[in-house]
Amino acid sequence: MECPSQAKIIRIFTSSTFTDTKQERNMLMKFAYPKLKEYCRKIGYEFQVVDMRWGIRDEATDDHMTTELCLKELKLCQKLSTGPNFVSLLSHKYGYTPFPRVIESGEFEKIFNNVEAKGAKDLFQNEEEGREGGKHITWFGEEITETETEEGLKPNMAKDHFLWLNRIIEDIEKQESSYALSRYIECTGPEEKVQRARQMLKELKEDKLKKSLDPTKILNYSVKWSATGIDPNSSEEHKKYLESMCDDFVQHMIGMVEKSVAEKENITDPLKEECLQHIRFCQSKCEGFTGREETLEKIKSYVTSSGAGGNQPLVLHGTSGTGKTSILAKAAEMVRSWMSTPPVIILRFLGTSPDSSDLMSLLYSICSQIRQVYNLRPLPRTQNITVQINDFELMMKESRPNLPLVLILDSLDQLDHAYNARQMTWLLPKLTPTTKVILSTLPEPIYQCFPALQSVITTPENYLDVPVLETTSVKSILNKWLEMQKRKLTDEQQTIILKGFEKCSTPLFLKLSFEESTTWTSFYPLEKTVLQSTVRESIEHLFEKLEKMHGKILVTRALSYLTLAHNGASEAELEDILSCDDDVLNDVYMYWTPPVRRLPPLLLVRVRNDLSQYLVERGADGTRVMYWYHRQFTEAAEARYCSDPEQNKVIHSNLADFFNGTWANGTKKPFTTSRGQLGEEDRHVSAQPLKFGEDYNIRSLSNLPYHRIKACDGKLLEQQCLANVYFLMSKIGAMPLTATLNDFVSAIEAFPDNDLIKMIYDSMLLSQKGLVTDPGQIVPQLLGRLEENHVNKEFIDQCRAYPKTFIEPGERILERPGGQLVHCVAAHRSKISMMDITKDGKLVVTVCEFDHEISLWDIKTGRLKRRSFGMKQCMKALFCCGDKLLACKMDKTVSVEEVQTGKLYCTVNLPSSETSICVAGKDKCLLLAFTQFTCFIYDLHDNGNLIKPLLHPEKLKFGSKSLTEVTDNFVAVTDSEQIFITVLDLKSMTFMEKFRGFDIIYDEDGEEKDEYPVDALSIHPDETHLAYTTVLTSEIIFADFHGNKIRNMLENGDRIFSSIDFTPDGKHFYVHNAKQLHFFNTATLDEVDVLDNSQRLVTSKTVDMKTVITVAADCNLRIWDLTRSKQPTTYSADNNLSQKIKFLFEYWSLEPTRYMFVAGTATLESSDALFGVYDCITDKFIKIRTMGKFSSLRVVRKDATRVLVIRNRKLFVINLNTMDIETKLQGFASKFYEYNAFRYLPRNQLICYTKAYKNLKIYDLSTGKVACVLRAGQTMNLKSLIVNSTGTVACASSDEGPIILYDLVDQKVMYTIPSKPDYDEFFGQYKWINAEGTRLIFSTEGMLPNMTKGDSVEHLVVWDIQNKKELFRMYDSVYQQKYRSLNNMDKTSVNHMDKTSVEDLCQLDDRRMITSNSDKILRVYDLDTGKLLHRLEGHTTPVHLRLHEKSPYILTFGRFEEDCIRLWEKTTYKQVATFSLDKTIRDLFWSGCGRYFYTMTSKPAKVLRWKIHYGHNEVPDVSFDEDSQSMFSSKAEFEPLEIEIPEDVKIPTEEGDPDDDVEEPSDDEDDDDVKVPSDEEDDVEVPSVDEDDNHGDD
Repeated sequence: MECPSQAKIIRIFTSSTFTDTKQERNMLMKFAYPKLKEYCRKIGYEFQVVDMRWGIRDEATDDHMTTELCLKELKLCQKLSTGPNFVSLLSHKYGYTPFPRVIESGEFEKIFNNVEAKGAKDLFQNEEEGREGGKHITWFGEEITETETEEGLKPNMAKDHFLWLNRIIEDIEKQESSYALSRYIECTGPEEKVQRARQMLKELKEDKLKKSLDPTKILNYSVKWSATGIDPNSSEEHKKYLESMCDDFVQHMIGMVEKSVAEKENITDPLKEECLQHIRFCQSKCEGFTGREETLEKIKSYVTSSGAGGNQPLVLHGTSGTGKTSILAKAAEMVRSWMSTPPVIILRFLGTSPDSSDLMSLLYSICSQIRQVYNLRPLPRTQNITVQINDFELMMKESRPNLPLVLILDSLDQLDHAYNARQMTWLLPKLTPTTKVILSTLPEPIYQCFPALQSVITTPENYLDVPVLETTSVKSILNKWLEMQKRKLTDEQQTIILKGFEKCSTPLFLKLSFEESTTWTSFYPLEKTVLQSTVRESIEHLFEKLEKMHGKILVTRALSYLTLAHNGASEAELEDILSCDDDVLNDVYMYWTPPVRRLPPLLLVRVRNDLSQYLVERGADGTRVMYWYHRQFTEAAEARYCSDPEQNKVIHSNLADFFNGTWANGTKKPFTTSRGQLGEEDRHVSAQPLKFGEDYNIRSLSNLPYHRIKACDGKLLEQQCLANVYFLMSKIGAMPLTATLNDFVSAIEAFPDNDLIKMIYDSMLLSQKGLVTDPGQIVPQLLGRLEENHVNKEFIDQCRAYPKTFIEPGERILERPGGQLVHCVAAHRSKISMMDITKDGKLVVTVCEFDHEISLWDIKTGRLKRRSFGMKQCMKALFCCGDKLLACKMDKTVSVEEVQTGKLYCTVNLPSSETSICVAGKDKCLLLAFTQFTCFIYDLHDNGNLIKPLLHPEKLKFGSKSLTEVTDNFVAVTDSEQIFITVLDLKSMTFMEKFRGFDIIYDEDGEEKDEYPVDALSIHPDETHLAYTTVLTSEIIFADFHGNKIRNMLENGDRIFSSIDFTPDGKHFYVHNAKQLHFFNTATLDEVDVLDNSQRLVTSKTVDMKTVITVAADCNLRIWDLTRSKQPTTYSADNNLSQKIKFLFEYWSLEPTRYMFVAGTATLESSDALFGVYDCITDKFIKIRTMGKFSSLRVVRKDATRVLVIRNRKLFVINLNTMDIETKLQGFASKFYEYNAFRYLPRNQLICYTKAYKNLKIYDLSTGKVACVLRAGQTMNLKSLIVNSTGTVACASSDEGPIILYDLVDQKVMYTIPSKPDYDEFFGQYKWINAEGTRLIFSTEGMLPNMTKGDSVEHLVVWDIQNKKELFRMYDSVYQQKYRSLNNMDKTSVNHMDKTSVEDLCQLDDRRMITSNSDKILRVYDLDTGKLLHRLEGHTTPVHLRLHEKSPYILTFGRFEEDCIRLWEKTTYKQVATFSLDKTIRDLFWSGCGRYFYTMTSKPAKVLRWKIHYGHNEVPDVSFDEDSQSMFSSKAEFEPLEIEIPEDVKIPTEEGDPDDDVEEPSDDEDDDDVKVPSDEEDDVEVPSVDEDDNHGDD
């Protein structure tokens, strides 16, 4: 079974005769091949040339293997190459017929019978051992070139793969015979031989080549003969011919490659190629297989069994070389015959292909195959391992009785460590009855797989230890191999092998022994037929033979490079590396110097061929590489070739030079010949750019830092890798961030005094969230964290010069390394719900709120130790049993597993899902489950068996919300309402009397008004008392176990305590206050320290008051060192704005763009407003004034000189220059108004709701009078008022409809659009009108075409205002189909189709609309057709969208745990820059000019200006020091503004006010109070902003 290779290789076989094409081959090698190699590199392909005609010494051809090797290499070219694979230089010379290595027995008999000379006959008799077979190559057979040509013409479509450079020497046959002529044409020797050779050449050229090839694949050249043959040095004609031939060759090859690459991209099926590769590997392992009947019978029993063991995977285990792979290959071949119903067989030999070497690729490949076989919709490749594992679990359940599934995975230990693959948490422990899984692995713990499997697969019968081969099986295997090789051994020789096997009974030893025996002849003396006694000795013997055959220096260096290479090396890489090793070349060139200083390809081919049984092609870094197949070979090669540390540094340095491209791109490498001559030459090695087109050069990114570290090249490691921003960005973009961090860890271990690498590493540890989000953040994150000094100045300059777009805040806002924050780890995709820490403070476990993923972390390094994906409903994970076990609570069970391996220890079934658990007792060996009125106590030392249920004597009701706190002897627990506390004495197993945490609060009439819950509690380590608190008062009470209060600590400030914990020594306790962690002295209650976190705290732990672990309201795990000095605040709060305003709630960009209007309060408790004009560059107010209590401030003028103020529903216009009231507006504002309830109109008018919000009214701002009231007879309250940008058409709606359209020019109602029968819920919640007033877009929910009846989704309707009709609807049909499928699969109450609901819509330009949706995707639609143009994906939380007509970018912000600002190009929709914040912001918006933007924080009040480094010349850069003439007067501060306002009235009226809408009276006395948002700005909802909202966007 063959198919086009998936390898991205162009590999051509060059066929020519030896002597007559020297100049052509030299020219191609010097000029043509380098150009083709460079071209192929640019398109992501590897270019290889196989030229078997040069560089081979005579002694290396004594085994007569050249012809076989040539044909083998030719077939490999045909198999691997995309496009061209054969180039012929056939001209006038037919060439010689080589003596065959073996002769077919019938042919041999004929020759033997015709030999008359006695000596010759004796010689043949000595060689009689070889008569048993052999490949049929007759003694007087074809010339090797003809054999190659015939093979090259065999494949179908040879015209697309074959190129003939046909040189014709016009007068060559007229020349006199001479030695020089004989090198170009047969002319010497017997005439019969000469004529026969010429005739065979003619037949080859005329009958085979010309008839088989397309004329375009034959390049003809005519030249004249010269006395020295083809000689460019003496003949100008010959020189031009060679140059022309090179140019033509390059041009034709590029054309053939381009065509083939395009065809391959259209027809290649990577999945098919992957499957076939493993099938071919399976077939190769089955060849010669015999025996193992007992093991195969057990596998058969497993796949045909329906018992308990059949519901878990089967594991074959055995040490390296015991034959596991061959057994699984044979099982795969036989399994179809074993099963009554033919199964689907999915087979992967791990590590033998790129897609079977890492977990992500492996699972995607398996899932894709299952989907194809079972006719399921294919899914695109994901970059999220959790998503991929979930899909794998679903696919493993797709088997059915009429189509069962058998999955066979060999060599789990070959999986890459990425994604914790060897922890086996991705493997399903329970299988469906129609699914079988067969695995193999090495048993040693160092490889991790086997211990991990033991934790997942609990059935002992499902483990098969591969037994030693029996003697009878060995004989059968040996005979089978001899038959395949067409050889025989004497009885004595077989006995030697069998006795050797008795000493070392492994299949690998048998294989090595057999390979050695193939060199024996029947007449070999027995003393020479000696085998080694161990596998290691056999390998050493093989290496010795290779060194003797191919040269010690070549073999030593080749195998050194192969063994020390990081994850192996490709043949082309080894050839390039050896071509730069002058020790090797000097040895090879001792008797001959080639035209190009490179290693002759055949030398490496011959070495690889002699080791082919022991090398494997596997995937590494997305490339096909060679490496040792057996670990014994790795160990033997390391001992023999890699034992000298200093020499190893040289090898690593050479490898690093290759992966850096040091000697590529024409750079000449100096050398000294063996004779002491100096020189330098281009080695024509492959270039190593960071990217090949759009594909990363993962080989270089992975290998270069590894080898620089191993070579101890610290300076080059800095320059080329770890202090090279281009390298860092590429590696983070190409590979998981941990790969880059691991490079730094290794580098710091190797170079502990390298301060620059340490600085960058510490900064990256704090930047993990941003770097995982976008590798492009490497520049702004490091610029924001590194403090410039002489060590890092050059690196910082390199970052600043980075030529791509990035965004940067005007001042430092990021945590800097060196402070108390040591690690900020992006632990999970979503919020962390809880964590626990070991007693010694070395490990921490976290649980993700979203996918319930469990992760185990090393606190010292901040690195992931282990991750479990299978705990689908895990809500809590606790260390127990001396921190050796981990108790994981699911719904109604607790799974207890080993901490280090994840091996399942026991499972405890809980009495109810409404249960609160904890672990207590000495070493936490008791599991306690509180539910209803009972505590169930389980002994974890006794496999989780129940000790006893303990009923609370007062029947205190427990539940999942009960808080628990434990020590060795006591457990404190609250009831399910968290009102009462009770303490359980573990020694006596009795509950103490319950007590109320906080006293009941009574009103003035003595009635019960309220009671405070206990929100946190902790037992003092001396076990004499406990402490607890409530968020409602933050009072901390210390009480004994009976509830007797010992003392308390009152919180008189604005702090809110939500937790309390004692340190293990009891000397301190610590509490959460929003984003701060406060530490107090237990004895004095004095505050001793405070830790400032950038996000609201969820939980925290410390064991020593030195290292502190915190989890906040994001996905980050933070590790702090309190012994370090504190860094200054991330940005200075000492600015004029924060000094004047403590809480900011109104802010708008003004013209000029450096100014802003701001408003807020001087303190959090104050309701008196401060407002003014703020200069963002100088951080000073140029205008500021105080006024009393207010309801709202609103900018209503484009010139940004006026604001609208509302006091007790009265409206006032204030001039920002005079800071005084300019106009008092007639009437009253509506009682409740939305954010956009007031809209400015270009005619110096203001439109808003009437006071009863049933209609609209328009103010004339020059007079303050109501110009008109627009009545539509509406009885429902209006909402969602919008006005088009020209102020000609307005639109408003009510909850149930209709939508009302208003003509603002003629000041009249146009008409209404009813909701029924065409539209449903969310009718008109989001609306937009174009500038011309001809088109309306509004949201609604309802059915769409091709939807299942009953399905209803929110979408957009495009309405023709003039013709009063619907034009079309805008929606994302692809994703709605996707979410419908999720609904079908997900049987929970979640409606996935709601994910396309619109959350914001804005006009991108005249022809495009952009929406923000509930699935966090931005969608761009064509306004003329409604067609979906693009999706902007990347955000993980709700998106705030900001646009500006002058900016080329879309500005977005994902809040909450994402906290990421993003820039997208408007034209290409490409994400060009991102910035992940340490601390969330309240809002962001464009400056008036659209060339930079602002972010806002409320506490402290801060306006921060951001610069866009554009990275190109399309948009001029903006200086931060720009100055512009101010429109404001110099007077800055004013007396408090007094505004006369009417008294509160229930039904406000004003004489002459045309707004006579009647509103219902209200008893709410606080309607007009200032609604100050929570101190937690995370909870402040920021409304969307479009270009008509006066955010400087106009």
